[in-house]
Amino acid sequence: PPPATMLRPLVVAGLSLAALCPSADAFAASPSVPMLRSSALLSSPLPAPLAAKHTLARPAETARRGGAVAVSMQLAANAAGTLAGSQAGVVERIKGARNLEAKSYPADEGFDAFTAGDGQGTLLAFEAPGKDNIAWLSSLNIAGSSKSLSSLTVWNGPLADVPHLCARTVVSDSSVDLFIDFRPRAYGAYETKGADGGYGEPETREWFTWKGVRDENEARFFTPETEAWADSIRSRGTPKAPASGDDALYRGPMTIDVSLPASDESVAVAAKACEDAAGMWLNWMDTTEPLPAGMKVTSTYAYDTKMRAQLFGVMVAFYSSLFGDQGRGLAAADAGPLDEAYVG
Repeated sequence: PPPATMLRPLVVAGLSLAALCPSADAFAASPSVPMLRSSALLSSPLPAPLAAKHTLARPAETARRGGAVAVSMQLAANAAGTLAGSQAGVVERIKGARNLEAKSYPADEGFDAFTAGDGQGTLLAFEAPGKDNIAWLSSLNIAGSSKSLSSLTVWNGPLADVPHLCARTVVSDSSVDLFIDFRPRAYGAYETKGADGGYGEPETREWFTWKGVRDENEARFFTPETEAWADSIRSRGTPKAPASGDDALYRGPMTIDVSLPASDESVAVAAKACEDAAGMWLNWMDTTEPLPAGMKVTSTYAYDTKMRAQLFGVMVAFYSSLFGDQGRGLAAADAGPLDEAYVG
């Protein structure tokens, strides 16, 4: 059976399964959504995954002085502009392709412009209801002297089952930490993947259901080509410790979670990787047919709601590790109103 964390109650205030079903019924009652067309804004829908074609250069060997790596003490501060500018460009591309509407929630929570640690932060939020199918998009940037952060999170609506997107870079004077994940829209037991790349032998009826989810995702999203792209990024850094709990439960098979060397070139690599990930996600959004109205939309919505609620706790812990007591408020503003039903 699924891990125990899959079965625990939703933590979203006011939500229950009875509340989910009427919301999802609204999607089923909506007119059918035409197939999304590719956006002209995407000059290159998929980043080339092969090393020979990839545009990201491997960070050059850092200059050494007296046998020690010379690391700029201003790396975090210098990286902030590069990361924020890159992410702003991505948001503009999504605006043009998905008709984003600005949301006031970050300002309502006091996080549209704020201080975090020794840095200054900004948080923008958007949605694109209806056929554009974006329930929440947050663009967070924090520029500090000891650490800088840029994070783009996109939660899709339930009208199509394109994976959600999370792309985040944290820069300090010791490393450039890159995290990119495409979160699946149904449970596929990805956290059970073994060292051999397999998922064990079938022992329950559910195993076949989870395999069906993985097979469908691999055919449409997590293809050998896109996996090769992810591998090419992972190979540039040192893997972070394996995730656990809810964090592991909802990660996709293409998760990139690495520490790159502390250098300006690593910052450029991270920024380009996040741009490429957003381009890949946009291509999926433009070419994936909508789900048929009915139970599939309902189940996708229910799974998304549980995922967002449980990953909120993950982000509270993450932001608190960086910014102390401010972490919970920042996580709440970044996550958006979890008890607000998506308008399809």
